[in-house]
Amino acid sequence: MSDDLHSLSGAFVLDALSDGERADFEVHLGRCETCRDEVDSLRGVTPLLAETVAVSPPPALRADIMAAIRTTRQDPPVVDEPAAAEPVAAEPVAAEPAVAQSDTEAPTETNVVPLRRRVSRQWAALAAAAALVVGGGVTWQVVEQATTSISDQVLEASDAQTWQATTDDGGTVRVVRSDQMGKAVLRVEGLADPGSGKAYQAWLQDSSGSMVSAGMMTTTDGEMLLEGDVEGAAGVGLTKEPAAGSPQPTSAPVALIALG
Repeated sequence: MSDDLHSLSGAFVLDALSDGERADFEVHLGRCETCRDEVDSLRGVTPLLAETVAVSPPPALRADIMAAIRTTRQDPPVVDEPAAAEPVAAEPVAAEPAVAQSDTEAPTETNVVPLRRRVSRQWAALAAAAALVVGGGVTWQVVEQATTSISDQVLEASDAQTWQATTDDGGTVRVVRSDQMGKAVLRVEGLADPGSGKAYQAWLQDSSGSMVSAGMMTTTDGEMLLEGDVEGAAGVGLTKEPAAGSPQPTSAPVALIALG
């Protein structure tokens, strides 16, 4: 069973999951808009895998792959952490500021991709292309399409626009939006630890200054597809909130980016 249900979109579309994994992923789909979009995107690509028309890879592909092999560091093996000898009492956590009751729903589960995993995902696409070149090179372009996530498509869109801000702690917050796709990606690097029981939460700001949750950023170095109406947003904010998220911001933004 995969620990990361977000990573099972491709296997779900290809009917390559066990019965237990499929059942868990179908439940997950009901609450994860990002994975639903990714599944819909991949379903449009999978019929191409059955085509028998040969496609010749670019002449430079083999050289590019061999060059990447020489310069790409492989992930180390996963080592289980040893069990703690004795349980340690948790330190008391200060109470959170009171938040006015709101009809706004709690933030939904968000697919956050650590930057290191983005590199691994790109390497997997390259390895798949290499395997098909060795085998004759017939459908490498289709495989490359199938491994491209919605976030990748936004980042690589021809009309992608980028806005960036630097936090007081020296971290970088970047927003990339594609108006053609009607979607935007939030990328963060080097953010400070939000603290025990806390996480970063993204917000879409409208022209009146009101904030609507755009999802939880659960890492200090990673990216996520922003939820909500990014086309109508005047800005994107990032605040420190309880790990479960807040219906409205409870702290001053660590970054607030105006979208032109």
